[in-house]
Amino acid sequence: MPEGNIEPDIRLLQLQIAVGNQKAFSDLYARFSKRLLAFSHSLVHAHEIAEEVVEDVFVGIWGRREEIAKIDNLAVYLYVAVKNRSLNRLSEKAKSLITQPYDLLEPQIEALNEDPHSIMVTAEMLARMNSAIENLPPRCKMIFKLIREDSLRYKEVAEILNISVNTIDAQMAIAVKRISEALGIKKFEAKTLRKQISKGNN
Repeated sequence: MPEGNIEPDIRLLQLQIAVGNQKAFSDLYARFSKRLLAFSHSLVHAHEIAEEVVEDVFVGIWGRREEIAKIDNLAVYLYVAVKNRSLNRLSEKAKSLITQPYDLLEPQIEALNEDPHSIMVTAEMLARMNSAIENLPPRCKMIFKLIREDSLRYKEVAEILNISVNTIDAQMAIAVKRISEALGIKKFEAKTLRKQISKGNN
């Protein structure tokens, strides 16, 4: 199994969970549950259902814990499992969501104020940035969230949402353009902003 796609600490948790280490499982849950809950909520639009979806996915992980070490990219596995279970919970709506994925969804974006020094913005600029993000098209906003907030790579998001990496790149370009316009950022500075937002995807 290739090791290059797995963060060392995640890989260690997988090996520990595989032999029944409950603390490792709790650590895994703590690491992913909040963002998976937000992802599921963007699909089902109901907090209780999203909570059930995430709980069910982790219960399934623990129930088949002996197999977890075989998973190449656990983050992608978890997101795909949550996506599939969320769509299943939508019953008849699931089919339309699969045929027209993510164009009608409204993912929630948290304020980008966790690392203000990385972008060097004032409070006013931050407010304008968050407003621009909130006004992105739903699919564009979901992609931006998964990359910027959940720190996933383009390839991982493409696999989770079952779209091409080129589509991810195009949507991120749209997001950065809209944000740059809202902030009055010049073209050269916009490229720098995009690199900061998309770092780790090269």
